[in-house]
Amino acid sequence: MEAVIERKSSEATEDYLELIDLLVREKGFASPSDIAERMGVSKPSVTSEVKKLHRQGYLVHTPYRGMALTEAGRNLARSMKDRHEVLRSFLLRIGLSRDIAAIDAERIEHGLHPETVSRLRKLVAFLEESKIEL
Repeated sequence: MEAVIERKSSEATEDYLELIDLLVREKGFASPSDIAERMGVSKPSVTSEVKKLHRQGYLVHTPYRGMALTEAGRNLARSMKDRHEVLRSFLLRIGLSRDIAAIDAERIEHGLHPETVSRLRKLVAFLEESKIEL
């Protein structure tokens, strides 16, 4: 049985921004329906979060016309994607399956200090250059 992990509001914010950035890059736009489907949440939940992100200055949303990330929103989204990729690469390098690495990277990425991410990035680069597999 999967343990239920309580998420902080900031984690949800980061996940929404990351997904919106991905959808915009994939499709040219991010619709509430697409977001709800990919995140497994209701459309009203998406609408509420989008309004919050708009108020926080992370995205510009015009009802029925779409949304776009602000520079701050794009920066945070891409920072989270980078954290996720560093963690996923590290977890793969130590021998975890792709599925487990993806799940664990998502769970871990939100709470790490930037210095920790920087050190992990260096470790992953070293392991890749050395062709070390654990």
